[in-house]
Amino acid sequence: MRVFVIGATGVIGRPLLPMLAENGHHVTALVHENEPEEVSRSVEKVVRGNLLDEERLRVLLDEARPEVVLQLASGFRGREWSLGLRRTALLRRRGTSNLVSAAAAAGVRRVVAQSSAAAYDPDTRGVLDEQAALYTRAPGHWGEAFRSVDALERELFENAELEGVALRFGALYGADTWFGPAGAVHELVRDSALPLVERGDGITSFTHVEDAAAAVLASLGDLEPAAYNVVDNEPAESAEWLPSYARMIGGPEPVSLTLEQARQQLDWGTVHQLTEQCGATNFRFREAAGWRPRWPSWREGFAELFGLWPA
Repeated sequence: MRVFVIGATGVIGRPLLPMLAENGHHVTALVHENEPEEVSRSVEKVVRGNLLDEERLRVLLDEARPEVVLQLASGFRGREWSLGLRRTALLRRRGTSNLVSAAAAAGVRRVVAQSSAAAYDPDTRGVLDEQAALYTRAPGHWGEAFRSVDALERELFENAELEGVALRFGALYGADTWFGPAGAVHELVRDSALPLVERGDGITSFTHVEDAAAAVLASLGDLEPAAYNVVDNEPAESAEWLPSYARMIGGPEPVSLTLEQARQQLDWGTVHQLTEQCGATNFRFREAAGWRPRWPSWREGFAELFGLWPA
């Protein structure tokens, strides 16, 4: 089918493009005006535009006439965390609104968008499914980011002319991510700047970028429009994954802080992730799409990433 990919040069887009070509899809890739045109040769056409420019989007989609649009754009560039949060929130909120409007006008059948499994409300503890509430009351830039997840999904599901699919990915890791060699998390852990806080009860669900790309590919098929958690099979408390990650990269054992100390030294979002964040279950997507993660556990995925997996 004809597929229009936004975010083609991102950490999910890069492994996804060859998968789309191998499965016989005809791909048009949207590249931001300010980015170099470094796109996989498997793409049939590269166009330039911006999710925030609805008029340009309408022209591009009208010319490409895709059956499916993939919204995988992110506002993170380099290590500018707070700025990246604000940019991503804007792309999710206003960018998705522009995209849905332009896609409906162009006769697009389905829009698949990158969402987040980290946005669940911690009032419901543990490992959650897609029926759990989102954390729309969170403060600051993180609250803006979580509310933009809700806004993105509302845009997808409230337009009767489109089939909307939201893929709620976990913490993305793999090549060129913050968890990879020289990535932001890698450097924080190596420098003893990412501590354990209290008992380390915050739960992270991880998603390898290759598994994320495979999930996007699976979403092109006969999948009911809905939100789906796309995460591995082993959600882990920070007290479990953080020391393991530190050992794998040859870093020091994480230091321990009290909650009061952490609030004085770290941003709100990091404290939230380490102490109260909820995990997610992938049961619904596994059953609906037949998807199975190549890396069912972050343990195996990190081991492969750092050359510790048996050859």
